[in-house]
Amino acid sequence: MRRLALPPLPLAVKLPLLAALCVFLAAVATTQVTSRALEREVDRALAQLGAVYLDGLAAALARPLAARDEAAIAAALGDALRVQEGVRERQLVVWPGPGLPPILAGEGSAPPHPASQPPGWEMDRDSRSAWVRRVVPVPGAAPAVIAARLDLGESLDRRAALRLWLLGLDVALAALAALLAALLARRAMAPLLLVAGVLDRAGAGDFRPLPPARPPAPGSEAARLLASAEMMLARLSEREELAQRLAEREQAAGLGELAATIAHEVRNPLAGMLTALGSLRRFGAAEEERARACDLLERGLRQIERVVEATLATHRGPPEPRPLSAEDFQDLEALLRPEAARRGVRLRLAVRLAAPFPADALAARQALLNLLLNALAATPPGGTVSLSVEEEAEGLRIEVLDEGPGLPEPARRLLSGERGRGPGLGLSVVMAQLARLEGRIAVDTAPGRATRIVLHLPRPEPSAA
Repeated sequence: MRRLALPPLPLAVKLPLLAALCVFLAAVATTQVTSRALEREVDRALAQLGAVYLDGLAAALARPLAARDEAAIAAALGDALRVQEGVRERQLVVWPGPGLPPILAGEGSAPPHPASQPPGWEMDRDSRSAWVRRVVPVPGAAPAVIAARLDLGESLDRRAALRLWLLGLDVALAALAALLAALLARRAMAPLLLVAGVLDRAGAGDFRPLPPARPPAPGSEAARLLASAEMMLARLSEREELAQRLAEREQAAGLGELAATIAHEVRNPLAGMLTALGSLRRFGAAEEERARACDLLERGLRQIERVVEATLATHRGPPEPRPLSAEDFQDLEALLRPEAARRGVRLRLAVRLAAPFPADALAARQALLNLLLNALAATPPGGTVSLSVEEEAEGLRIEVLDEGPGLPEPARRLLSGERGRGPGLGLSVVMAQLARLEGRIAVDTAPGRATRIVLHLPRPEPSAA
């Protein structure tokens, strides 16, 4: 059988309830302890009253007991029963001495001999009366014993009624005190509850302060707590506005960087395509030159298409990658020849790739194109930029070697994987595409000598392929 799980009570309800319960229990317990103490005092007062009554009775029986006059003893007991003011007796008994029968007055039979019942105060079996006994010395004879059964019914009834009335009054006063304690606890928690409400609204994005209906006293702890909460809300509001501005700036910067990257990547194949158009105009009549130029135009357009598709991959998923083939390196050579000729730099390619390599051709082309453009820009006129491609057991090894003055320190840190940005977007594109290819890069450079950059593209596992 599943137990019904009740929702937990909030602190604003739980704490006043606990305060009220504690005050209620403390008030009831204190009153009950006091009532029990008063009842014990009343019992002692009744015992003293019985002893005083026996003192008077013993004085009235002194002469009859000394004379052993049973008739006078009985008459004195009868007189005591007839006069009942303050104390009502039910039965009086006198044991004149050893071997003498008890003398009775009143209702009931004689009680046991006082030898089995010691002198003192004792409640009777009916719980409505009490026996009080006393030893009376008799001059020249054995002492006598007198006993009286006093009626306590009326006193006990009054005590029961008083106890019930006190219990009702106690519960009413305790409930009133508990209600007052709950109200005071709720009022004491008002600043805390106000701050909790403000923080709840702040968690939902609303940082407006809520002024209390009854502001706390200036300089009090509640006032300081409320002031601290309002200050925190103000700081949070300022921080939220600043974060929103920073997010807008970062979004604008990201869009600008994306646009610049796309323009950078599209510009490179456009240069080769413009060269192919120039070849068509000059050698369009030659079928071989025309076919070569058209192939270059088509591959350039395909590369631009792949750049656009890669840009849209965030929204619709990346396209199926095309393996890297020897034709991609031929396209790179065709794209870079005009730039190399303009700078007066020789371009040397050594590609040993018998079959297409299973790596994203678009990412590899973009990375190599940016590396080779940087190498051409760094190599002085008359120098040589070399590209060698060789397939190994672990994957594909691509080496770019220039004859420039060495890689600048910011660019070296970027290619080494350290945080920071190199000069321009080219090297950032190289590292981004290399991460897509899951490859690694090694840089060998120093001021005043050539720079060698080696890319290692891993061969995919058979299951991944």
